[in-house]
Amino acid sequence: MANHTKIISEAYKKFNDTNTSVSANKEPHAVRTLKRYFLTKEQASKCGNASLKAGTIGHDVVEICLNKNLSVEEVIASKEIQDKIDSYISFDEADKMKFKFAIKFLKNTAENHLLNFKELPKQKWKTEIEFTTWLPKVNIFWKMFCDAIGEKSVVDIKYKLPTVKFAPLKTKQTKENPNRIGDWACSHPKLDSRVFTSDLMQMALYSHTTGLKPALSYASATDRILFTEDNCDELKQENLKRHLNELIAYEISWEKKLKAADGSLDELMWLNIPDFSDIRKKSFWWNGIPKEYMEDYLNFYVWHGYHKAFKAKGSWLRRNK
Repeated sequence: MANHTKIISEAYKKFNDTNTSVSANKEPHAVRTLKRYFLTKEQASKCGNASLKAGTIGHDVVEICLNKNLSVEEVIASKEIQDKIDSYISFDEADKMKFKFAIKFLKNTAENHLLNFKELPKQKWKTEIEFTTWLPKVNIFWKMFCDAIGEKSVVDIKYKLPTVKFAPLKTKQTKENPNRIGDWACSHPKLDSRVFTSDLMQMALYSHTTGLKPALSYASATDRILFTEDNCDELKQENLKRHLNELIAYEISWEKKLKAADGSLDELMWLNIPDFSDIRKKSFWWNGIPKEYMEDYLNFYVWHGYHKAFKAKGSWLRRNK
């Protein structure tokens, strides 16, 4: 897989793309178009939800513990982590409560991840290490930030956060319930016994790039699983090759859409029309996008006012300035 052209194609250049990533390929194409082309970089940075923010903070806690040999309690109490917690602004009450519960159980979840790390061969860890690579048939290079790199393993950290619901008590509560805050309650779903396909593609790329054995650390506040090639056939090298080819196929599909759009955001938008029912249901991918951004985005399609929307928003080229 080493012999391939290392030149960014015109399809990418016309949209000022400089690299691709696994995270971009995990996104539905409509979401990828919205966040990475329609919105400016500043606007895209304001899109988020409790799951994304709490997951990022959770990553930070585990990585600091690995780097500095500190306890979870010490790291969570640090100014760095507390400032990140205090900075989150929720977009509705459910999102606010999901974040509160995630932080409430942050210690338990982080400790479960660290227990997973102890199951791996002892090694010195480096975190958030940047790598780049080229893959065959993909005419742009890949950029990635690996959560944890050791002498033998490359590890990615996955958080499973509590689910929340509005559940006012009908009678006065007599015993303290750790899974309740006011009128809101949470539950802790059991972890899946299989690795998600998107995570397999991610680890295929990481292992291919680093030459290290892949490991996936899944954890919630009440459960944990460490997936390696020893307990997960999908993480064996012969199967990772297939998952890497699947990732390549996703990016080839995206490049073909860029090529068809020929540098036109207008055309790219029509090639990647969203599922409006998903937007109405506020499914995961559409959660946390500010209302005014969504209004501009939907105006392009449903109100036939896309010229007005683009004029108000400005050209997609602003995103790259």
